[in-house]
Amino acid sequence: MSSIAKERAVIRFPVERSQRPARGNATAAEIAKGRFKQWLAKILNRARMPGAIRPMDFEDRLAGQHLTVMVGELFVCITVNGRDYYFDRITGRFDGTGASTG
Repeated sequence: MSSIAKERAVIRFPVERSQRPARGNATAAEIAKGRFKQWLAKILNRARMPGAIRPMDFEDRLAGQHLTVMVGELFVCITVNGRDYYFDRITGRFDGTGASTG
């Protein structure tokens, strides 16, 4: 095989993948619940519905970053190391940036 043919060789992955539970010994009800949630999420994504988010405060020691999520009446504000990112609460669209004062 020439070097050009070797460069163009494509390794094909199996088309069909086996279905298995995410964790060992999952019950049929747990599997069904997980598949239903995945099906519903696909529909919501196709309908372009924004995802639900809750207020939180998180310190990422590995990356050295501080993350805060605030949910207001009109906007969701995500703050990363003092930089604010605003998203419309209803549509989920990005609305702008700002800076925290403290």
